[in-house]
Amino acid sequence: MGRLSTFHDAEVFGVLGRLLAEGGGARLQDIVSVTGVSIGSLYHRYGSREGLLAEAWLDSLTTFQARFLAALRSDAPSPGEEAALATPRFCRDEHDRAIILAACRQSEFLGDGTPARFIDRIEEINGETLAAIRTFAKSEGADLETCQMALVGFPLGAVRMYLPSRQVPIKVDDMVRRAFRALMHRP
Repeated sequence: MGRLSTFHDAEVFGVLGRLLAEGGGARLQDIVSVTGVSIGSLYHRYGSREGLLAEAWLDSLTTFQARFLAALRSDAPSPGEEAALATPRFCRDEHDRAIILAACRQSEFLGDGTPARFIDRIEEINGETLAAIRTFAKSEGADLETCQMALVGFPLGAVRMYLPSRQVPIKVDDMVRRAFRALMHRP
């Protein structure tokens, strides 16, 4: 098979996430073998293995957090519930990206060799999300830890029961909804 000189990031990131989630590690040669992308193209695009890992994490995080924050800041009757539901919905809509965020650990993507620009951007995104959750907690008159569990902890735990090997079923939405309502003392 000839090596591809042009490729889509999403394909490479998807293979990377699946390899890591399967526990086999993710050497660049493994990605080359699966995708057909040349190793030179990978280095040209990402600079290093660390750059590739950081790009994949940042891509998944940015995509998910945009959905989560849009839901939490929406005019929906229950923006918190919509934000909690963002996790299983994201997992169904963006399976490969979800594997990276929910079935892998951040430490598999970010380490001592990660370029500082990625660390800074990820901290910025996570800081914005934490600020939004704090604002939500204040508006609800609830403590931060309860809100974090309702919005993030339970939804993440629920989808991890299925990823990476299976799709997150629609019935998980109902479980996340009920957990959110119970934690937030809603009928």
